[in-house]
Amino acid sequence: MILFHPSSLRLVLARLKTSLRSRTALRLSFTVAALAAVRAEAMDIPYDHYVPFTPENAILGYFSPTKKPVVTIKSGEVVKIDGGGGARWGDKDPDTWLKENGIPVTVATCPALAETILVSKETPNRLPPAPGAAPGAKGGGHMLNGPIYIEGAEPDDMLEIRILSVTPRIPYGSVSGNPGSGALPDLSPRPFTKIVPLDLKRNAGIFDENVEVPLGPFMGVMATCPPDSEGPNRKSGPPGAFGGNLDCKELVAGSTLYLPVFQKGALFYTGDSHAAQGDGEITVNAIETANTCTLQFILHKGKKISAPRAETPTDYMSFGLDPDLDKAMRMAMIETIDFLKEKQGYDFHHAYTLASIAVNFRVTQVVDKTLGIHSMIPKKLFIKDANPYWYRP
Repeated sequence: MILFHPSSLRLVLARLKTSLRSRTALRLSFTVAALAAVRAEAMDIPYDHYVPFTPENAILGYFSPTKKPVVTIKSGEVVKIDGGGGARWGDKDPDTWLKENGIPVTVATCPALAETILVSKETPNRLPPAPGAAPGAKGGGHMLNGPIYIEGAEPDDMLEIRILSVTPRIPYGSVSGNPGSGALPDLSPRPFTKIVPLDLKRNAGIFDENVEVPLGPFMGVMATCPPDSEGPNRKSGPPGAFGGNLDCKELVAGSTLYLPVFQKGALFYTGDSHAAQGDGEITVNAIETANTCTLQFILHKGKKISAPRAETPTDYMSFGLDPDLDKAMRMAMIETIDFLKEKQGYDFHHAYTLASIAVNFRVTQVVDKTLGIHSMIPKKLFIKDANPYWYRP
């Protein structure tokens, strides 16, 4: 993603002496222009296929091995994918809600919001509402797009997903929660929603007049279709060996995700757009927004892995996933040791020792029922390695 840092903008903002609402409104006026500029830059990345966010392409809250692919591609091809999100107005008129929250767009002027509304109303790809839901309620969940069918992909292959760009499509995000949910389910006395305007020129989420959060847009869900053992319509909430709702903030532009293939064609899904997140994602939310991502897919025939792996310009990554965080940590350690054994030809004790003295283990998220730990293995440890990685910061 191309970011802008104009000194004139800093100067104007530094001189503001008005109320928080005035500050937010001014910053948002810059944000709308920045959104258009960044979107134009994102379009400059060459791609072979484009997947819009439509009722036919979207699927809400689950992975299907039988949904018709939105596109069929060859290994090595690049796909630009639009995602939806940002609809937090409940029963209110959307444009009224946007105005009340100081967001200087309307549904008519923001295609991502219009698409989100249309998908919410019209997509046939949804599960029945949960038992006890209000009359007339529709099934929902993560707003996903897919599947993408990769020619030649078969079970026991590996799919490499290079993340070329991730760009917000709307000038705000939201963070919300409810009593009984999140990492502190007993301490939140009421439902809450916090709107965070996005200043893309300055790469910042405006939390309030004193606090800004650096942005790191990423897709919370990236998945190959789960194995048949997970059931025919596996919900997207908990992550798994197929990836899914990893909610890993490291998976920004310039990173790579590696996933096992379980179904013919791999059947890749993505969605759950985020603008920024802390490790842990403790309220259940990141800054939830709508993104466009551009991804390159590379198939590795006969390369079998048992769990997701990832890579950044500076680190290799392994994942541990389990409803018990201690067991997730154990899995992450074993996956890390196995990676080091494979990469360096080490025995168990060499790999175990190096993991203890040089590898960082982080909590990915603690709110998706299946909890996550990821390891960060610094590439600078391997002093004789060349650096063939495809992305340079």
